[in-house]
Amino acid sequence: MTAAAKELIEILGALPEDKAREVVDFARFLQPQAGDKEWERIIAANKPYPKFDKFVAEVLREEPAECPRF
Repeated sequence: MTAAAKELIEILGALPEDKAREVVDFARFLQPQAGDKEWERIIAANKPYPKFDKFVAEVLREEPAECPRF
């Protein structure tokens, strides 16, 4: 566990339940943004991904699947 996570747990423990819930809600709001930054970093790295490239090439060669009719 990171130092920031430990500090946040201590802070949450000292807050009333309604205020702690607000902090948790804000953290949930921030969480997807952290993932976006990681993907942006991966994409910007311009690093070759041979296994992924091979997978994409194989998928593109496959016949399209029939869409089920409802």
